[in-house]
Amino acid sequence: MKKCIIYLFSLIFSVLLVFMLIASSALLLVDINVSEKKLNDLASKKDLDSKIYTEIGKYYSDKFNTTGIPAEVYMDAIDASYIKSCEEAYIKAAFEALENHNEMSISLPKNKQLEENIEIFFNDFADKNGYEKDDKFELKLRTTTENAYSSIGSFCDVYKFSAMNNHGVLSKLSKVYSDRIIMTCGCMAATLILILLLVFINRKKKITTMYWCGISSLIAGILGSCPSIYLLVTRFYDSFSIKQAAVFTAFTSAMYKYTEAFMAVHIAFAVIGITLVVIYGVIHDKKTYPGTKPTEI
Repeated sequence: MKKCIIYLFSLIFSVLLVFMLIASSALLLVDINVSEKKLNDLASKKDLDSKIYTEIGKYYSDKFNTTGIPAEVYMDAIDASYIKSCEEAYIKAAFEALENHNEMSISLPKNKQLEENIEIFFNDFADKNGYEKDDKFELKLRTTTENAYSSIGSFCDVYKFSAMNNHGVLSKLSKVYSDRIIMTCGCMAATLILILLLVFINRKKKITTMYWCGISSLIAGILGSCPSIYLLVTRFYDSFSIKQAAVFTAFTSAMYKYTEAFMAVHIAFAVIGITLVVIYGVIHDKKTYPGTKPTEI
């Protein structure tokens, strides 16, 4: 009867350990991989600046038919350095909102050359066509400049943080993200407690703890690595329907990077689990002598 109780509690704790291992690894990977620096580095690595520049150029070329403003007015004032500074401004604003539980407030870097180009174009157009530079003229000039910043910023917001903020997603994520370290430490502490409980339950035969921990680690490894391998092999994230090339690259690259890290950790769990079970089996066999019954788990 006592052996049955020990086995039952060991089984329960080992099942809980499986989920704690998965949760701890997931939270730890979020803490490591989801940060302002990591997203900036990923954007640089994937050369998103050039993709954004191409998209902005196409946008203003298409807009020429409706606005009458040549694309060069905008594009001559935009370069990779300015695009990168806008990207970083959105990422910085998003993480400040996540950390501080507040609304995302974005302030794009000023582009004096862009403002001057727009002003020169409007003044030349007014002079050539005899338009009066009145309040209506000034309003149109100011509106065009503001729209330019807004449009360029929209292309530079490759992770679409502003859209998340407008739909209330960012504020919900902030409740979790700001407490991620506490949650990670809590899960890791719970994992350690479960291992200690297994040691305590099997204190009369401590080697059995190695078996239960090995089985838990192996199952956690299988549960975590198999879906990850499927997502990577099938290139699942490539099926996302995102029209903007830079946004598509940013999202899919981030997802693939996290999935690869998640898979690697859980393959390691599986290897550790197999190793522990094999070691347990070897030690267990050594304790079994001819003419005696095998030691029960």
